[in-house]
Amino acid sequence: MHRSFLLGTLGAVIVITALLLLLRPRARYYAFLGINLLITIILVADVVYGRYFRDVTSVALLKQARLAGEVQESVFALIEPRDLAYFIDLLVLVPLLCFQRDKRQPQSGLKWPLRLVLTVICLLVGANLTQASIDSLQQRQPGLIRAFWDKQVVAHNIGTLNFHAIDAWRYLKKQMASTKLSQEEQAAVAQWFAEHNAEGNKQYHNLMQGKNLIMVQLEAFQGFVLNFKINGQEVTPNLNRLAKKSLTFNNIYAQTAGGGTSDAEFLANVSLYPAREGAAFYEFYTNTFQSLPMAAKEQGYETVVMHANRPGFWNRTHMYTALGFDAYYSDLDFDIDEVFGLGLTDHSFYRQAVQKMQQMQQPFYAFLVSLSSHFPFVDANVSLSDRLDVGAWQGTFIGNYLQNIHFADEAVGVLIDELQAAGLWDNSVVVIYGDHTAIPHGRSQELAKLLYGKEGLDELQWQEEQKVVMMLHLPGDRLRGVNDRTAGQIDIFPTLANLLGFKSKYAAGRDLLNTDNGFVCFRNGTWINDDVIYFRSQRKLLDLKTGTELAAEDFAAEIERAEIELKVSDQLLEYDLIRQWQTEADG
Repeated sequence: MHRSFLLGTLGAVIVITALLLLLRPRARYYAFLGINLLITIILVADVVYGRYFRDVTSVALLKQARLAGEVQESVFALIEPRDLAYFIDLLVLVPLLCFQRDKRQPQSGLKWPLRLVLTVICLLVGANLTQASIDSLQQRQPGLIRAFWDKQVVAHNIGTLNFHAIDAWRYLKKQMASTKLSQEEQAAVAQWFAEHNAEGNKQYHNLMQGKNLIMVQLEAFQGFVLNFKINGQEVTPNLNRLAKKSLTFNNIYAQTAGGGTSDAEFLANVSLYPAREGAAFYEFYTNTFQSLPMAAKEQGYETVVMHANRPGFWNRTHMYTALGFDAYYSDLDFDIDEVFGLGLTDHSFYRQAVQKMQQMQQPFYAFLVSLSSHFPFVDANVSLSDRLDVGAWQGTFIGNYLQNIHFADEAVGVLIDELQAAGLWDNSVVVIYGDHTAIPHGRSQELAKLLYGKEGLDELQWQEEQKVVMMLHLPGDRLRGVNDRTAGQIDIFPTLANLLGFKSKYAAGRDLLNTDNGFVCFRNGTWINDDVIYFRSQRKLLDLKTGTELAAEDFAAEIERAEIELKVSDQLLEYDLIRQWQTEADG
């Protein structure tokens, strides 16, 4: 049990006690009993829910209709006799309350001024203890409180009561801030998506119709690792070989925001921009979507997602259901026979994933989320130095990263071998892409020394390194080559939709096989095309080749384009317009 959990829990109890002091004795007793019962119910709900989902409950789950049916029955089936122990104190308190009520003695207690002083003191003490608990977690995992990517970790560090208080506040703030778009605004959003995704005579349309789709999201795979050598040894030999047989996209940027890895999953499978705040996987999992797995299912595909991590992490259990996946295989569904870093090695994960694919009805869409190359890139029990000699970089952040990437690339080779042995390789479209960058800005000097042999990176060079790996392999090695259009992860879904004959009615991205002009926009409004980069926060525009600052007025159309793309994507997501339009269409 972490010290911050004790501080947070103690602080929450003191705050509740302070508020109860404001009440008269008899009212205080009733209020105490009610709060006690509420806390007991919450704790039991967390325990029972945790047995099934390995996570804690949230306010939004109360209205989550998708928990009905079989899943709900499974949760209730997990209630155990020992859970009644949580209610033991009520067996004492309720009779005591009845006895107190029957005595009908005049109320007495501390005078109001003294109660008020004690309340203020308790509130200050409790609030400071709670804040100390939150600050401790913020220092250890910056951004976690804001993004809520792991509710279980939050609850275990600041206390269950504080977690649920913050969760309730986030939910209420979101509800209070929500308004309804006017009919004119809705029409503008609908028109933008209709025009953006208008069907036409597209090249390669239906080229891969009926083929399986296997999409692999590689953890922290920055673009520079592809074809990179250190001490004469390739860092990614398997991906390098695959690239020669694939269509490689060498100007794909990571577009993730507060949702990290889950944002990459969202971008690739939904083709909308990440949430303005927090993670879309947590903030909007009750929404209705028209996603890649849904589009595949419309064409008769079986759809699964596999990730050998806790099902509650990033709220994946619920979001994957919202996205339309038929099944989600988490760490509960894999034999954890090899461990590195955060969990099952990618090597074993891929082997077991292919075994599961062999049991699926074809055609299928399998989305695989890797894990081995996750920060901090080391495992005290496993040494990677014998796999890749990084020389002077041994033991450094960069050296550990390169060895970890080499290890993960080794696993990609296992995946390819397993797919070929299973007879799936020649009947499948395989997409591989990186989820986000790995080298933080604070390590830019090390990256500069590795790549450029100098002490630092200018802003254009730094932006250049925000690219991630992406390649598309088709049966028969068709379309192999290099696509150098500037693009992002948001373009994956519409590109695949054209090849496989899927619909992508509400995609904000573009089909990269049918575009002549590169463009990628980021959550903060910065955008890049094939020639220039626009830094929105600075209102500065630079030529990518020369670094020369250009007049923003000359690119007014592109600046407006980025603003509109972000706006319509946000409106579709935040107002859950797809659900609203479907409801209206159904009458």
